[in-house]
Amino acid sequence: MRPTRIRTAIALGLSAGAVMWTAAASPATASSLAATSADTDWREAGHYDTTAACKRAGKTGVERHKWDEYKCRPGRNDNYVTLWVRGGGSGAARALTAGPATG
Repeated sequence: MRPTRIRTAIALGLSAGAVMWTAAASPATASSLAATSADTDWREAGHYDTTAACKRAGKTGVERHKWDEYKCRPGRNDNYVTLWVRGGGSGAARALTAGPATG
């Protein structure tokens, strides 16, 4: 066999393998993206030096109705802690939609 034909056969084999591997991975990628679409409403709210400071800021935000939930996760290279929040809004908007106050 000639060297050109050998190189061509190797190139076609590698190309076919890459196409098959990509096609096999596509359904898993699509389903994992659909599963994580519910988590897209999490947003960064700040960076803190310690986990305690992050949790304190998260709890304060919940108490002041800035957000509904929070979580503290390590930042890049563990140099800081990132506060992630979800939901919330202004307290006035909640009071208007909550109905008449009891008391």
